[in-house]
Amino acid sequence: MGWNTWCTNDLCGLVDHCSEHLVKSVVDAMKSSGLVDLGYEYINLDDCWADHSRTDEGRLQPSPLFPSGMAHLADYIHSAGMKLGLYTCVGTKTCKYNRPGSYGHFDVDAQTFAEWGVDFIKADFCSRPDNAPTALELYTEFSAQLNATNHPMLFSLCEWGVDDVWEWGGDVGQMFRIQMDHLPLWQFPPKAQGVGYGQGVSNIIEWMGDLQPSKYTRQFAYLDPDFLMTLMLEDSSWHNKTVMDYVDSKTAFSFWALWSSPLIFATDPRDMSDAKKSILMNAEIIAVNQDRLFTAGDRILKDNDNSCFQVWTKPLQNGDVAVIFYYPGEADEGCNLQIRWDEILSSSPVHVRDLWAHEDLIEQDSANHSVHLQAHEVKMLRLTF
Repeated sequence: MGWNTWCTNDLCGLVDHCSEHLVKSVVDAMKSSGLVDLGYEYINLDDCWADHSRTDEGRLQPSPLFPSGMAHLADYIHSAGMKLGLYTCVGTKTCKYNRPGSYGHFDVDAQTFAEWGVDFIKADFCSRPDNAPTALELYTEFSAQLNATNHPMLFSLCEWGVDDVWEWGGDVGQMFRIQMDHLPLWQFPPKAQGVGYGQGVSNIIEWMGDLQPSKYTRQFAYLDPDFLMTLMLEDSSWHNKTVMDYVDSKTAFSFWALWSSPLIFATDPRDMSDAKKSILMNAEIIAVNQDRLFTAGDRILKDNDNSCFQVWTKPLQNGDVAVIFYYPGEADEGCNLQIRWDEILSSSPVHVRDLWAHEDLIEQDSANHSVHLQAHEVKMLRLTF
């Protein structure tokens, strides 16, 4: 759980500028707002922090926007009870601004990160030489060099799902991207899709439904659908439609939690609106994400000609089950859902908790459940048996 610089000041990486002042202000805001107390601990700098050249000794160095250096920034972040993450690439250059990549420097870069006190490394997949080893070989080598420092660092593989990373990513790192970038849109045109069905929220949900994330999720191995764009450009519009509005942001947060995926948001946590707080600070849904059974939720019922909704479930450590009812459609009239519990579960629950309304539901018919969902909407429940 944490924050990333990618969408704080612009439309996700169009600029992605960051500075020591900005990062410290975010650290202060996350501490004072209570986000840290809820488990948001990583402060991750994406493709924005490094200088465009290495030192004479061949080491990475921060841009002049970090005048106190990365070791100082790590100390500042650690003093707030948080951890520092930095971005690099397994290729020769980074993806956005052609900063130095780590290809050919895995050993020295790992040592540099360790000396600075970095806690999290995201390794992107751009600019690989034509004769480069496979993705598995590249990430395995970098992982080995990070481990050789004896300094604990979470290793995030940003491999885009190109080489079936879900099959091996958990043996190399602790989280691994399973598709191309998540953009702050509900649906993204097919021309830009990578592995899976695209990069909007709905496209990622469909891809994860087919992937069945519980097959690949375990402790220290989590599927990464990319950053959350919670209420991106709040109170503004783009192409006459609000970018990542409340419903879409709430739906994304629900699914990321059900999948046990990293809850790393990339929008501005300073001066949060009540709506944004209600999503990012929903302790009941965070508890589902952080559940100690270390598994992910799967889709067990897909919308088809006979139904307009999907059902997803996730078993929890204490025997409870988290359930998402989801309407992916666009119809103005929404979707009426009526289902028997024994269609999706082995028995009827004795207690039903609505995790967004924060209230216990009194079921008039304990064997059935009904709900009305608007376009893109979810209902997320916690069931006790």
